[in-house]
Amino acid sequence: MAISPSSSSRSKLLVLHIIVAFFMTPSTSNHLSQVCINSKNPRFCVQVLGLNSHRTPAQLTQEAIYVLLPIASRTTRKIHYILNVTKDDNLKEVYNVCLGYYETTIDRLRLSVEDYLIQGLYSNVNAVGNFAQEAAFYCENEFQGKIGHVFASTLTEDNKNLDIFGSIIVSAVNVLINSLLLKE
Repeated sequence: MAISPSSSSRSKLLVLHIIVAFFMTPSTSNHLSQVCINSKNPRFCVQVLGLNSHRTPAQLTQEAIYVLLPIASRTTRKIHYILNVTKDDNLKEVYNVCLGYYETTIDRLRLSVEDYLIQGLYSNVNAVGNFAQEAAFYCENEFQGKIGHVFASTLTEDNKNLDIFGSIIVSAVNVLINSLLLKE
């Protein structure tokens, strides 16, 4: 009796084929492929930013920021909730440090779309993307950083998302900077 692949397997295979074809299609103006291939997770990048390759690098940078803002805001709400129910003072300290990282990231992301992108301060946007990646790393490490206390991180997935989106922002703004240099 032959075993047929499930529809889930077929759809995953189809997505994989679309992504491979997307990245193999030669194009000097496919900014989306340039952004995603240089991010930490190209497949996730394509899924999040979609397959519309006709957006400018500035639009892709802005879109990555706008997608990350609500995700980071949800994580801050999650941290506030955890802080309200946690009794362990050492664990509260860890969550407060992470909260600081996430709130600072959100402030800097807002500044990026409200000021830096408008004024052409692209190196500042790059720094914000890098900060998001660092914030994810340091927050995750906080759970292991207390002497005599090792906590299981409940923010691992949130930190992975923050890290990946930070890399997408860095990649997008680098494509933006390079596209402007080519016009000169």
